[in-house]
Amino acid sequence: MRFLPRFDSLFSRLLLAQIALVSLLGLLLGALFYVERNVTIATLYAERWAPELASAAGLKSAPETPTPVLRRADPPERARLPSQNAPRFAALRQALQARGVPVAEVMLTLGGPEPMVWLHVVPEGRPPVWLGVAGELVLPEWSRRTVLAFLLSSVLLVGVSWAFTRRLTRPLERLRSRMQAHMPGGVAAPPLGSVSAISPEITAIDAAYTDLLARLQQHERERAVLLAGVSHDLRSPLGRIRMAAELLPDTAEVNLRKASIVRNIGEADRLIESFLDYVRSGELAFDETVDLAAAARAVVARFERPAHELDIVAPAALPWPRANRLLVERLLANLIDNALKHGRPPVQVSLGGDAAQAWISVTDAGEGMDPQAAQHLQEAFARGDSSRSTAGSGLGLAIVRQVATRLGGKLSFERGTRQQTVKVTLGH
Repeated sequence: MRFLPRFDSLFSRLLLAQIALVSLLGLLLGALFYVERNVTIATLYAERWAPELASAAGLKSAPETPTPVLRRADPPERARLPSQNAPRFAALRQALQARGVPVAEVMLTLGGPEPMVWLHVVPEGRPPVWLGVAGELVLPEWSRRTVLAFLLSSVLLVGVSWAFTRRLTRPLERLRSRMQAHMPGGVAAPPLGSVSAISPEITAIDAAYTDLLARLQQHERERAVLLAGVSHDLRSPLGRIRMAAELLPDTAEVNLRKASIVRNIGEADRLIESFLDYVRSGELAFDETVDLAAAARAVVARFERPAHELDIVAPAALPWPRANRLLVERLLANLIDNALKHGRPPVQVSLGGDAAQAWISVTDAGEGMDPQAAQHLQEAFARGDSSRSTAGSGLGLAIVRQVATRLGGKLSFERGTRQQTVKVTLGH
C-alpha cells in the first residue's frame, strides 16, 4: 500500500520525535566522547613534549632522545590562533603547565609538509619564546571513516525509526479505513483481530467501535422495520377510505367532499411512499452499473414540464458502477422536485464526469437557502419553513444525502445571485 504521510500526521510526528531524540542523545554522547578523546590526546602529547619543550625554553637539561623543537622570538607567520578554550588546547596548556612548561597560548600552522603546533612559553624570569613542534594534534577532526560512519548511522536511524513508527501507526490506519468503509446498508469491514503489532489501547478502541457499530446497525434495522411496518399498515385503511369515498352518492356537494378526501388520501400515500423510499435508500443493494445520463433523462421526462421550465444537459452516456437505478432515480427526482417546489423556473439538470468521478447538479432561479440551514435540511424530517403551505415529508434531502453517501459522494449547496445549485459529487 502506498503511504504518503502528511507532515502534521501522527506518523510524521512520531518519526520526527524519535529521530530528534536519538539525534540529541547521539550528539550528547558524541560531544562527551569528543571532549574526553581530545583531553586524553592532549595529555599524551603533553607528556611526550614536556621534556623537549622545557629544555628548549632553558628550564631543564636536554633529554637523551630529544624531539626536534623550533624556536622563534616572534609569532610564526601564517599561523592561526584557535579558540584557547577548545578542550584539546585547554587540556594541552594545563598538562604542560603541570609539568613545568608555562604555556600562555597556542597557535597552529597547517601549511607545509606537516602541521605544526606553536606554543608561547612564558617562563618566570626569562624572555618568552615561541616553540614549534610537529604533531597530529591539529589534524582535521572528521576523517572519511568518521563521515561514512555518521552517514550510515543516520540512514540506519531513519530506517529503523520509519519501520518502528509505521508498525505503530498501521493499526490506526486500518482502524480509520474500517470506520470509513462503513456505509448505511453496507457490509462493515472485519475487525482488526488480535495481531501482535496492535497495542492494547487500539484493540480496546476497535472493540468499542465494533460494539457501537453493532448497536447502530440494530437501531437502523429497528427504525427501518418500524417505518416499513407503519407505512404498510397505514396503506390498508387508506385504501378502504378511498373505496368508501368512491361509493358515496354522486351529487355536487358530495363530489366536492369526495375530491377533498381523495386528495388528502393521495397526499398521505405520497408521504408513506417517502417513508418507504427513506428505508430503501439505506437497505437496497448497490450491485449494478447505472447510466446516470439515461436515468436523469427518464426522470426529467416524468415531470412533463416544458423545456423553458425544466431542461437537462448531459452526455450521451455516463455509466456509474456499484449503484442502484431505483435509488439513483429517486435522488434525481427529489432534487428536481425540491427545485420546482421551493425554487423558481427555469430548472436545469446537469451531469458530467467519467467512470471515476462524476457530478449531478440541479440549478433553479430561486433565492436559495441559507448556507447555515443546509446541514439541518439534510436531516430526516427536517423542514426549512414550518409555516409554509407546501406539502412535504422532510425526507427529500435526507434521502439524497444517504444515496449520495452510498454512491461514494457528497451533497453540497452553492448560492449565487438569484440562483441556487444543489450538487452531488461522486467519486470512487
